[in-house]
Amino acid sequence: MFLSDYLNQAGITQRRFAQECGLSPAAVTRLIKGQRFPSPETMFTIHQITGGKVGAEDFFRQRVEASDGRVD
Repeated sequence: MFLSDYLNQAGITQRRFAQECGLSPAAVTRLIKGQRFPSPETMFTIHQITGGKVGAEDFFRQRVEASDGRVD
């Protein structure tokens, strides 16, 4: 599940989620827009906070979909 979908379904604001993860709100925005790829530590934190609903594979899928399915 993409992070944006999780936040919408859970009714959590980006600002609140950022606080829970120890990230800046801008960092969460960049993650959602695909402008930033999370570090392994950040991926782990997001996986834990979302109860496993958002994981590393979701960020990889987001990256691939953003590149029109091309894998470099």
